[in-house]
Parts: sequence; structure tokens; C-alpha cells
Amino acid sequence: MNDTAHALSSARTLWELVDRRARLTPGLPVLLQGDRSLTFGALRDRAERVAAGLYERGVRPGTVVAWQLPTRIETALLSFALARLGAVQSPVIPFYRDREVGFALRESKAEYFAVPGGWRGFDHTAMAHRLGAKNVFEAYDELPDGDPAVLPAPPSEGTSVRWIYWTSGTTSDPKGVLHTDRSLIAGGSCLAHALHLSADDVGSMAFPYAHIAGPDYTVMLLLYGFPAVLFEHFALPDA
Repeated sequence: MNDTAHALSSARTLWELVDRRARLTPGLPVLLQGDRSLTFGALRDRAERVAAGLYERGVRPGTVVAWQLPTRIETALLSFALARLGAVQSPVIPFYRDREVGFALRESKAEYFAVPGGWRGFDHTAMAHRLGAKNVFEAYDELPDGDPAVLPAPPSEGTSVRWIYWTSGTTSDPKGVLHTDRSLIAGGSCLAHALHLSADDVGSMAFPYAHIAGPDYTVMLLLYGFPAVLFEHFALPDA
């Protein structure tokens, strides 16, 4: 790990890591998708605006927000907006259906639920209402937006549980795995170290961003300052 990455890995929270990287290389790209791109500076600035929009909707530090979204730039923005607020996030893999999603919503006691609307032939909004989810909102092309001046101070410590990830539930009900900002930063740091990455690399996310690999991989981008290409769903070329 180079000196810059090592220094960044000491960040106490994911938001602190985002802010440090944005100050270092604001104009470099971090997320690439189709003909769209997002720089490190824009990631911080736009996530703050989304955080303000969520705050105006009632999301506060400690509020449990579940989201079931595909691998998109908007998903990363929403996730980092929630990290800015210090909310508790419960990401749900996009291809889970009523049984797993309903269990995750009940067990996490989610107060808000972000869905993509209709996605790949399935109506996630209808499922959310069918399951009795609270405060359902769509977060695909459009995200909440507001003035960052309304925001409270960002979280100052990274040891509180702010993430609930779900096992697959193949043989029984899914299990909620609790994470802190510091545990995700540690996981991403170890992954980056194992892969011997540098600022000249370009990564790829061909997996669900709602998987634990989503933040772990994004931590690598923030530590080393290189971009990744996002794939909304993985599909091999036609034979």
C-alpha cells in the first residue's frame, strides 16, 4: 500500500474517506457507466445533495434505510448519501423476491425502502407495497435532492453498526451480518493490498453493488484513486 493509500485508510468513517479523496483528486473519475462518468469530487458533492434530500424526507442519523437497487452510479450516490447522514443501511440483492425481501425488511425494522421501480421485467415498487414496506421511494434515474446547508455534522466515529448485509437464505432464512464503517474500510484495504493495485488501474463491478463487495470495492477506488466500470447486470455476449 502506498503512502497516500495508507494515510487514507486511517479514515474513521466512509464519509471521511470520500471527503479526503475528493480533496486530493477531485477531477479524476471514480465511476464509469456507459457514456456517463462521475468524478471523486462530484461523488462527494452530489452525495451531499442526495443526503440533504433524504434529510428533508425525515432520514436521520441511525434511521434504518433498506435499498434494493442494481449496480448503478445512482446506487453508489444513494449509499454514500446515507453514509454522510450516519443512517443504518440494509442493502438487499436486486434479484431477491418476496420471501427474502420481506424477511430483511422485518428483521432490520427498515423505516424507508428504496427500489428501482420496474426493473428487468419485475415490479419492485409493487412488491414493496405488497410487503407493507414503510416510506417506499424509487431511486433509479432520479434521487432525492436538497441543499446541504440543512445537514447535521457527518458521523465522527466508525465503530457504530451502520450496515446490515444479508446472507442468501439458501437453507433457511437469511442472516443479517452487522458491519461498521471501519470494518468495511478494513475489508477494502486488505483487498487492495492483496491485488497490488495502483492509480493506473481501471476496475470493474460486474456484481450486485448491494453485495458486501460493493463498498469493499469502492473503498479500493477511494484509497488508490482509480476508476471502475459499472455493469448493471452481468451478461455474456451472444454465442
